[in-house]
Amino acid sequence: MKLINDKRLFLIDSFIYIYKYYFYYKKYLKDKCIILGFINFILNILIKKKPTYIIVVFDSKLKNNYKKKYFINYKINRRKPKFNLKKNLLKIKYLLKLFKIPYYSINNIEADDIIGSLIYNSEKYGNINYIYTEDKDYYQLISNRTFIIKKKNIIGIDYILGKYNINYTEQYIDLISFIGDKSDNLSGVPYIGIKTASKLLKKYNSIENIYLNINKINPIIKKRIINYKYLVFLYKKIIKINKKIKLKKNVIRSRLKINKNKIIEILNKIDRNFFKKKYIFFNKYI
Repeated sequence: MKLINDKRLFLIDSFIYIYKYYFYYKKYLKDKCIILGFINFILNILIKKKPTYIIVVFDSKLKNNYKKKYFINYKINRRKPKFNLKKNLLKIKYLLKLFKIPYYSINNIEADDIIGSLIYNSEKYGNINYIYTEDKDYYQLISNRTFIIKKKNIIGIDYILGKYNINYTEQYIDLISFIGDKSDNLSGVPYIGIKTASKLLKKYNSIENIYLNINKINPIIKKRIINYKYLVFLYKKIIKINKKIKLKKNVIRSRLKINKNKIIEILNKIDRNFFKKKYIFFNKYI
């Protein structure tokens, strides 16, 4: 699927790629692996996708996050990074500022809620939106104007509806409320998998309607989901992305202006040999 040629906003769920490039390059670039890997990733987007707008979004600490208040064990299974995250973030943000690439973070708010709110506003302005992420929670945001870029694939509505056998993308929230998500430490209802959950959602449309029609459901399934009713609704609160976070004005209306010579000058200072090929691409495509 080709990118739609329109006013295009690219949103980067940054932490996934910070971790990715740490593991990808650590053997070869050692202490520079995150900085060089992440900046190289951003440069590839600028060169290959030519975004109208681009925003890099960062998570903040989860300690006082509202989802933690609902469920204290939320994401407790995530391992702490072996590298100095704070130091690397400061360097990345400094470089993004030099490149004049906007970035966004809000204390105690997760990247998915920031991105959800940016998408909500961006769609009202008529933009086409692309989210760079490998987090499936973002599937609920997919629409006819919002897509996910995962590796080399562009994921749209048809993919989600076909893969999970659901009626619309927001039903992904209800589906995961039943089956759980190990990456976020959400266990789900035992013995309820995608097949059973999607059948129930196809018929009753939402978890609220499923429980309203509980006496019409197979007794074995009924018993399982009744015992976990509290958790199912709790998970839905946690999984659902908040699209109404207050944002700075015009954050999605600042068109990207590339200063090619300035970027090349900065790349020379960071690591001339590593970015050598990028100079050719910049001169040819930007």
